[in-house]
Amino acid sequence: MDPVMQVILWWAAFAGTHTLLTHPPIRSALVARLGTGPFQGLFSLVAFATFVPLVWTFFAHRTSTAVPLTRLVQTPGIWWFTMILMFLAFEFLVLAFARPNPLALTARAGFGAGGILRVTRHPAFMGAALFALAHLLVNHRPLERAFFGGGLVYSILGSAHQDWRKRLETGVEMERFYAETSFFPFVAIATGRTRFEPREISGAAFAIGAIAYAIVFVFHNRWFG
Repeated sequence: MDPVMQVILWWAAFAGTHTLLTHPPIRSALVARLGTGPFQGLFSLVAFATFVPLVWTFFAHRTSTAVPLTRLVQTPGIWWFTMILMFLAFEFLVLAFARPNPLALTARAGFGAGGILRVTRHPAFMGAALFALAHLLVNHRPLERAFFGGGLVYSILGSAHQDWRKRLETGVEMERFYAETSFFPFVAIATGRTRFEPREISGAAFAIGAIAYAIVFVFHNRWFG
């Protein structure tokens, strides 16, 4: 089978099973039958079983053969733009795990909009989306477009499904959380629904994100070609 089609099918498998297992009626039935711990184990196992083949397929068929740069890559400023997107992607992904998110499957009560959640209520998904978008701007082979394009689409649709799932829950706390946050980064801040509070950002987590970005930046060509 064509590698591009394999990547598309693995993305469909990963996204489909992820969405299916978090769908409220299905998740509730499985938790009731298996228990919370076993369900989370099943969820992780299915995610692992679909995501690893996806990544393996991409790297197994990826070539380092030089190809002419696209007109977009040669556009002045596009390199710096992709670097900014990548820095934000790393920070979003790290900071997403530094603060409890009311939208998470294991969400705890009492944690509202703060820290990176003031920027977007989906920091992990949006970090992945920015990562994919940055790579789409500078990669144009069909396999790369399928891989990173699939990541971008899944990140947006995954965020939308998470929003829909949590909006089924009622309560003043969740209503306030949605009122003070935005789907896409910086929209709530730009529209005055909240304001960015640097003191709420974990300095250690921010540093980890910056260091991870710097390491990948330095060794990217050696590791990924």
